[in-house]
Amino acid sequence: MQPDIIALGEPLIEFVALDETRDGAPLHRQGFGGDISNAMIAAARQGAKAGVVSAVGNDPFGAALRGLWQREGVDASAVIDSDAGHTGVYFVQPDASGRSFSYARKGSAASRYARDDLPVEAIKAAKILHVSAISQAISGSMRDAVREAARIARGAGTQVSYDTNLRLNLWPLEEAKAEIEAFSPLADIVFPSDDEARLLTGLEDVNAIIDFYLGFGAKLVCLKRGEAGAVLASPDGRTTIAPHPTTAVDSTGAGDAYAGAFLAYYLETGNADLAARRAAIVAAGTVSGLGAIDPIPMREAVLAAEV
Repeated sequence: MQPDIIALGEPLIEFVALDETRDGAPLHRQGFGGDISNAMIAAARQGAKAGVVSAVGNDPFGAALRGLWQREGVDASAVIDSDAGHTGVYFVQPDASGRSFSYARKGSAASRYARDDLPVEAIKAAKILHVSAISQAISGSMRDAVREAARIARGAGTQVSYDTNLRLNLWPLEEAKAEIEAFSPLADIVFPSDDEARLLTGLEDVNAIIDFYLGFGAKLVCLKRGEAGAVLASPDGRTTIAPHPTTAVDSTGAGDAYAGAFLAYYLETGNADLAARRAAIVAAGTVSGLGAIDPIPMREAVLAAEV
């Protein structure tokens, strides 16, 4: 399958600490994460032909991710099995104030990904390339690969989608700001989150943040605002997208699911407003359960929930 939407970055194995213990040590539940993988699973569940571009370790965790993508209908033919690096892992510790994360990703297979590893023809054949600032932050070689992939995409008429996901445990704020601003002129569709955008831009006003990203030449900016919904903007105007009703349990992966669902429905319909409204339904479903992937609703549930 040639994917219509492909995403470049790092998939991860997730371990969530449970309330149970054994011999005084907490037990963990294994799951899956990584923003680009979450997004492509969301896109595939909405009916899109989606694929992942990355590297995983030649280890049981890499095999588990491949099994996940096969079950979800996400193309992984451009994912490299690496003997040089392990599959990235992160640990989640729930607490009263939310969740704390720790990562074991230094030297991972994805962090060793380089420009020469890019599937050039697959990028040219895709309709959308999706990347994120996390993809840029994990290593210099992956950062170069992300930029080169965007250049290849632009040259071939493939749209570039960019999530400005900010992880300050991966790089300092000033470096993140410089790299994100340097990359933004390559992006056709931008997904900032308002809390992170305030740090990245120094701006507080929603419209000023949107103008900031439109100023780089984006055709669409979708500002994700959590419980406040989203604002969809183009150079011609902007629309407030109301949040879909839900009872929030766990916000992990909601922004990733929103982006993946938006791209799927935008590619299908060409209607950005409709895509944003359906993406809001997907995000609401995602926060209604535990984990980044399990609660992501399928297409049928999303269409049934439209009002």
